[in-house]
Amino acid sequence: MFWNWVRDWLYSLIGINLIIDAVENGTPIPAQAYLQLVFSVVTLIFGILSAYRGVYLIIGLFAPARKYPSHPMDKKYAFVLSARNEEKVIANLIDSIRAQDYPQELIDIYVIADNCDKDDKTAEIAEKLGCHVMVRNDPTKQRKGYALQMFFNHIKETIGIDAYYGYAFFDSDNVMAPNFLRKINDAMQEDDLMSCTGYRNVKNLNQNWVTAINGINMYRNSVSVARPRAVVRSKMQLINGTGFVLSYRVLEKNGWDCLTICEDGELSAKLAVSGARMGFCEEAEYYDEQPDTVRISIRQRLRWTKGCLVNWWDGGHRILRSFFRKPTWQKYDGYWDFFPYALFSFLWNLLFQISSLILFFAVGDNGYNWNNFLSFVLTLLAGQYLTAFLTGIVVEIREWKKVHFNLFEAIIYLFVWPFYDMIGVLLNIMCLFMRVTWKPIPHQSIASGTELFEAEQNKGKKKSKK
Repeated sequence: MFWNWVRDWLYSLIGINLIIDAVENGTPIPAQAYLQLVFSVVTLIFGILSAYRGVYLIIGLFAPARKYPSHPMDKKYAFVLSARNEEKVIANLIDSIRAQDYPQELIDIYVIADNCDKDDKTAEIAEKLGCHVMVRNDPTKQRKGYALQMFFNHIKETIGIDAYYGYAFFDSDNVMAPNFLRKINDAMQEDDLMSCTGYRNVKNLNQNWVTAINGINMYRNSVSVARPRAVVRSKMQLINGTGFVLSYRVLEKNGWDCLTICEDGELSAKLAVSGARMGFCEEAEYYDEQPDTVRISIRQRLRWTKGCLVNWWDGGHRILRSFFRKPTWQKYDGYWDFFPYALFSFLWNLLFQISSLILFFAVGDNGYNWNNFLSFVLTLLAGQYLTAFLTGIVVEIREWKKVHFNLFEAIIYLFVWPFYDMIGVLLNIMCLFMRVTWKPIPHQSIASGTELFEAEQNKGKKKSKK
């Protein structure tokens, strides 16, 4: 009985169950069988090509984080902060940089007050706190990429890009653990990295259910991709817009030339194609502020989703072409970072259902009817919810020392969290027909990176005592 079930499951997986049934029963093979075979084979091929990411998830759940040996703290770094109307939080970030346990004489802070309102005091606050301030006013070019391009053009023309060993990029809502730069410096020197990203935590995780589910997604990204790549010494890491450091060598030739709506993905693709070694340092922890309303969260995710689709169409194809010219694991792995697998899976399965319905109306009984379509919809929704729910459980358990909410909140948010992915499919479809523009995300959460980091350390000590 068991082996019969395995056989039937395997036949269904590769799309030949209807053909086998027809042959065994001595009946003509229905047209639906051939349609099912084509769709199943394509789905299986894509599943095999990306199956390694399941191995990544296992590594991320069970393998310890990679740690880097100490290196001399003799390198000079520049913190680059592009800020628009961030007077509420910019001082908090600057204080976090000044609290780094790294020689302050080797740290410079640059604040780009980018298209701020006339009554905004971002530039004034940054200047009073001893930062180098640049003011930019160009309403026709309002994305971060343009601000960074102006900044690096200025640096190249004045002191030279190589004046700093590395450039650290942060959004104004961020704060850092006091050892962030020291740990990043260790990783940069140990592996001679062109870029290194820190561990992204959330400072307002337990504010409400919106911040919680956005935060769980950040933990999942670290567990499923960033940590396993660091463990297996992969040269690929996806840069996520903030909390990362670039070597001056990346910027020395062309400065900053990533200007799309998601400049971080564009940069990741260029580094992957060039073969640049990218790293992830889990001990270098920083905290950002997640959107606290559905409206702001949807706005942010629409921009991310549209940017990811644009980067896949451009950067993904560039990586794929480069892979066929000179195959490397970094390029192969990087391509699947850009591939919109969730959107493809949904549209591909939807196309199968629609094609089956058309075939049903054209030739009559083909083993398919409206019940099959209804079953597809219900299975899709239930499968998405259950998969995300189970993923949320293992991610919360794995990252418990870093999670800033209690057990009751963790359980409650688990039941809400799956809707993050379910909405994601809808956002992908919407982005196909929308022109998404960059809009600032309001920030107001004030928190100390040192206090957040110490809270994690205390939480870990309590757990170890138990």
